[in-house]
Amino acid sequence: MSFDFYKLLHFLGIFMVFSALGGQIVQSLNGGDAKQMPGRKWMAIFHGLGLLIVLVAGFGMIAKAGYGFPGWVIGKLVVWVALGGIGAVAARKRNLAVLIWVVVLLLGFIAAYLAHYKP
Repeated sequence: MSFDFYKLLHFLGIFMVFSALGGQIVQSLNGGDAKQMPGRKWMAIFHGLGLLIVLVAGFGMIAKAGYGFPGWVIGKLVVWVALGGIGAVAARKRNLAVLIWVVVLLLGFIAAYLAHYKP
């Protein structure tokens, strides 16, 4: 598969993760009980599948470009882990939902910075 194909898959995964996190955070802001939210299962599926696609496509791009394992890749893995767990925090700490929303946006910005500038 080509680098561009992995890049498109990577973007698809990113869109899935951020849309699912947005749904989870809005659910927390609205104070909805997890059992009252019929789309909760789909948010979890999109979140998990999106994380998997981001990881596989990201490593595919790294392999195609021959980057190895530099520090910026480790930084992106840390962001990936944080985005993987922050949805659970949003569901349990509803009073922090706005702060979590800002943190999610900052994590996305950090990931984009690391990918673009490769410091």
